Amino acid sequence: MAIHSPSSLPPSGPSARELEVLKLSVLFDNHFFEGVPTQVHFTQNTEMVGTWIDEQGAANLSVGLDRIQFMSSEQLAFLIAHEYGHLVLKHPDKTTEIQQQYGVNSTYDEFLLSFDMKREYSRLMRDMELQADLFGAKLVLGLGHDPVSGASFLLGETKSIQHPEGTLRIAKIKSKQNTLEAEDFSGTIGGLALQLGDAELLASLIPAEGVKFETTDLTVKAVVEYWPAPVGRTAVDTLYGFEVSALLTVAILACALPRWWRKASVG
Repeated sequence: MAIHSPSSLPPSGPSARELEVLKLSVLFDNHFFEGVPTQVHFTQNTEMVGTWIDEQGAANLSVGLDRIQFMSSEQLAFLIAHEYGHLVLKHPDKTTEIQQQYGVNSTYDEFLLSFDMKREYSRLMRDMELQADLFGAKLVLGLGHDPVSGASFLLGETKSIQHPEGTLRIAKIKSKQNTLEAEDFSGTIGGLALQLGDAELLASLIPAEGVKFETTDLTVKAVVEYWPAPVGRTAVDTLYGFEVSALLTVAILACALPRWWRKASVG
């Protein structure tokens, strides 16, 4: 069953890049979640990408259209595979547990942590990113792509509290590539490349009228919506979290500097 929101879809329907995302979502949902839908949201005027679990327990994937506009097929495959890595490895739930443990409800709270707590919190969050990278790399290999080439868009990523530096992430993938290639994919990603043609066909047939679509061997479920640019952070995982973190750092320093300067002058 494939459902679109007719009022929010552009008149021309999904673009080639969006259909590529839907194809991968169809494939991974069928392979890992027995066809249970991941709610796909295309977000306009932003590069934010992320996954989360809503109050109904449904998995959600938000994809910024500006992010995928100029990506190659290999890069797009790695990006979506990485995000599905978070879902399969249950990182949204783990993120919630970690944030509750450290009393973090916002990016601002992360900066209020003590040095030791921030270091441990950051290690836990970054470890999940590296886990999702390797999981995504394995999926990309199963699709017949080069994971290092697919992850190449990470080269420009700067280290943040939640994300390792992009060059480190690619180095980790390179160091594990031979191991991943030697693994037996039969239990995890075996047959992905063979399923890709079916997923592509089903994604291309997703209608804009909310009509159900089923085949004899696959049931496809997706909810596709087009959102305006987000006002606040809505996704658990964002590849551009550093931008917010950097602005908050500048704001905190701007507030603290005059107080420190007066204290130093009096001393």
